[in-house]
Amino acid sequence: MDKKTDLTLHSYGENGVAFKVTVEGESDMPFWKHDLKLDAVIALLNTVDVKDFFEDNKYEEFDKYMNEIQELLNAHREF
Repeated sequence: MDKKTDLTLHSYGENGVAFKVTVEGESDMPFWKHDLKLDAVIALLNTVDVKDFFEDNKYEEFDKYMNEIQELLNAHREF
């Protein structure tokens, strides 16, 4: 692994909602840091408790997110 690095991602979603994620870690891709991004995605997904969506009657919202994630994964597999 390369030395520890910081990565800050900015995104502007639906309805003008903006968020920023800062990740610190080691990357084997010092310029692009794509491996660090994917490590962050996995870590964030592991913090989601699916039962909370169901307890709050938000299962449709959960399905929407899962479908969007699946579409992104499928699109990236085409390469």
